[in-house]
Amino acid sequence: MTSPLSGVSTSVGPGCHGRIDRPLSIRDLADPALPPSVLVAVPDDAPPDVVREVCAGAEEQGIPTAILTAGPDADAAGRHAAGESRLSVGVGVGSDGSVVVRHALVGDAVLTLDADAPPATRRTVGADAARIVAGLPLRLAPDPGSPAGLPRPASETGQ
Repeated sequence: MTSPLSGVSTSVGPGCHGRIDRPLSIRDLADPALPPSVLVAVPDDAPPDVVREVCAGAEEQGIPTAILTAGPDADAAGRHAAGESRLSVGVGVGSDGSVVVRHALVGDAVLTLDADAPPATRRTVGADAARIVAGLPLRLAPDPGSPAGLPRPASETGQ
């Protein structure tokens, strides 16, 4: 099924509003057929369970998501998604299942998650991407002591 926007497929399953298989234009950003959303940039070979959990987490917070085609690197994909999103928040999922949350106005990644993270943590990362949009405190915070950049619950960071 295709939406009124050419190149936007709406049959991506639960948790995501559509897959955008073309570059977004300025006109797209003003089109009401494409709601403001957290864009989730994924390569074609991204693990579907990771994408599903990230999208479901954001949707649970009441913020829509849309899938954007990207390269295999999660950080570059997240940067691209944040730059394209009308909400300035994007999530990149790597080919290996790693996840990076970015904001267009912040130089560094807001959250990073390794590929072997449990499904509940993936969902929480998606929820935290939506919480950035809503101006709510994050449930996960970057762990500066972790060489892999794994997040840890915000309650452990004293926030």
